[in-house]
Amino acid sequence: MQKNNSLTSVFNLNYDQIDYLIEQYDTPLFVIIQEKLIDNYRAFRSFFPGVEVYYALKANPHPYIIQVLGEIGSSFDVASLQEIQLVLSNGISPQRMIFANTIKRKKGIRFAKENGINRMTYDNFDEVGKIARVFPEASVILRIKTPSVGSRINLSYKFGAEPTEALDLLLKAQDAGLNPIGISFHVGSPCNNIENYIASLKLVVEIFEQAATMGIELKTIDIGGGFPLQVYQSQNNEVSVESIGKVLTPLLFEYFGKECTFVAEPGRSLVGSAGLLISKVIGRAKRSGKNWYYLDDGYYGTFTAIPFDKSVFEFYTLKENNEKYPCILAGPTCDSIDVIADGVLMPEMELDDLVIVPNIGAYSWASATTFNGFEKPKVILF
Repeated sequence: MQKNNSLTSVFNLNYDQIDYLIEQYDTPLFVIIQEKLIDNYRAFRSFFPGVEVYYALKANPHPYIIQVLGEIGSSFDVASLQEIQLVLSNGISPQRMIFANTIKRKKGIRFAKENGINRMTYDNFDEVGKIARVFPEASVILRIKTPSVGSRINLSYKFGAEPTEALDLLLKAQDAGLNPIGISFHVGSPCNNIENYIASLKLVVEIFEQAATMGIELKTIDIGGGFPLQVYQSQNNEVSVESIGKVLTPLLFEYFGKECTFVAEPGRSLVGSAGLLISKVIGRAKRSGKNWYYLDDGYYGTFTAIPFDKSVFEFYTLKENNEKYPCILAGPTCDSIDVIADGVLMPEMELDDLVIVPNIGAYSWASATTFNGFEKPKVILF
């Protein structure tokens, strides 16, 4: 098979490395590219100087990712008792975690208290009472509803207090004996509209001023996640982490000053392009004039990113072949919903040909299932 050598930069791996990995591990194989993960983290830090990075574990909680990011200094945004346990088991100190779920189970709050994780978010009055009963020493961050214009996933639909309720919720937390320390928001994911961030910061400024008049001194601004997959600015000027950082970082210090603590919770932008899936054609058929190719990973596996994250992926083979035809890619299960892509252009493929999918590191393996008994792809750090 003649290989298409122009794709090495897309995969972040060369073909000899891909051949080696398949010989060693077979498929489906989920590759975490360590160098890319580290590069994304360091780039984020450079674009947001003075902002503490708390990796959103929900994007991909694999221990390899926790290990790599933990070693280079990342902190972690956790949402459950189980995620706290996972981060602790990798030797991360509790001071490097925020319990950033506005609706928490009591046993999760209790576990956080027992393990010294004292910062957590909330967005409603009932949560104040729940936290105060279980962990009255907690420091709490109020999450508010903010614009998500243009974001693929609106994270102010299920979460976030109305900004007009913010002062009452802060006073409620203070009256309950908790320590309200700041405001958080999330502009949706991925966000390609910088105006969402700017509008959100202006809301936070108003709430800080209102709180100060009532004797509540807020010092933490958590700008959440939602940063795009694209880390660096490209020639086509698409919104990137770099371009967002250039706009937001000066505003943070202009609006709030250097005495405040700034927090970000990136997930996709750190791990998305650091994940590569290598799958294999395990079956072929011609139906209604279209080529069907059945892969050994599918809609119930890594491609859960399609229904859950509304992701759209690019598919590659290693063949050097300019002739491409519309085809359908399907997964291995016995469910007809297990169709990955319809109408995608691919060259003619044979059994055992590889299909390679870059930029699949976020919200994919994390939500994969074992439906029909098919195992999740093996994960390696390379």
